[in-house]
Amino acid sequence: MRATSLLTAILAVIVATTSSAVKLDNPNGYSQEKGTRAPSQATTSGSTGTGASLLRSSNSRSIGAGLEQQEGSSYMGTSGSDEIAYVSVWGAPVVAHTSSNHSAAVPTFGKITSKAGECVVAEPTEYISKDYLNWVWQHRIGPNSDTSSKSNWNVMDNKNWIMDHLVHNNGSLNYCVRWDTDSQLSKDVASKFHGILERHYNAWNSGSRATIAGPLQSSASTWSAGLPKTRPSSSGVMSQWARSTKCSDECYRFYDNVNDQWSDTSNCKGEPFDVSLWLKEDIPYGFGYDWGEEISLNNTLQNLYDKNLLFFAHEIGHGFGLPDFYGLEDKPATDFPNCVMMAYSAITVTPGDGWMLRRVLDHVRDRYNF
Repeated sequence: MRATSLLTAILAVIVATTSSAVKLDNPNGYSQEKGTRAPSQATTSGSTGTGASLLRSSNSRSIGAGLEQQEGSSYMGTSGSDEIAYVSVWGAPVVAHTSSNHSAAVPTFGKITSKAGECVVAEPTEYISKDYLNWVWQHRIGPNSDTSSKSNWNVMDNKNWIMDHLVHNNGSLNYCVRWDTDSQLSKDVASKFHGILERHYNAWNSGSRATIAGPLQSSASTWSAGLPKTRPSSSGVMSQWARSTKCSDECYRFYDNVNDQWSDTSNCKGEPFDVSLWLKEDIPYGFGYDWGEEISLNNTLQNLYDKNLLFFAHEIGHGFGLPDFYGLEDKPATDFPNCVMMAYSAITVTPGDGWMLRRVLDHVRDRYNF
């Protein structure tokens, strides 16, 4: 079977509203507390980011107060010469892009260790070391990780990750977008969510060079409005979009790890959705897990036209099974390379993030019947 890109997904976005700040009911047994929030810009680099510290935004050009923007400058670190967006309040450089004078600016397959004709398995040759990658698997996300710590989890115990949905759906991923505010949603703003999601999934795809042998097909992305049906008014405002519904439980397509089967969506009156994007007005942070992303509405609107939105890239990473890397105990060493999963060290997916995702794919691949 020809190997195709795992993460090049069809993002058929199903739009919904929500009546209150209630949790998305999840019979899968994974509550939102299982996910993680990004830390505050006011915390120190040793913060564990367990939810008490928050990621805030003050305007469209910076993440928050106390961040000095330094466009175009570079920082020499373990990951080579990287263009940084700004310096955090505690003096740490925040990577905007891996610069062109570093060969990992275009992610490679690294040193391929698999045989010809097999799904690609490889080891990194730059940016992040093989030893660091193995440490992350052994101590943070693999079956031997200490899950008594809330910062660790065993990705092998869960079959509801984003890649599980992509394989189950033959390459597609349906989103339910929840507009959690009394403010009206304009047609122009609504039209941006699809592109934001697509752009950040493509960033993970490019950053990881993740491939998997299987029947995944790529096709044009689509936007599907529904749940409930709405029509924009002549003023361009989606006037029916008030807090009236939440994502339908009957339409939530998930893998039930307890009963070892996919949920029954036969009673869904619309299209089933796999993950939700919950845009909330009353939070200044991001939150994510296999159920989707809960993200600050104000931060999203303030950064709506930016190429990289830290909240989206970071929280989608949680949906792929990657944890936070905030505290010293979360990393193999102090020179752990910049990555979007270590929020405020990067605002875009780096090769380090990509290699960690590839390690997850290497281990979960056997669950797919290709």
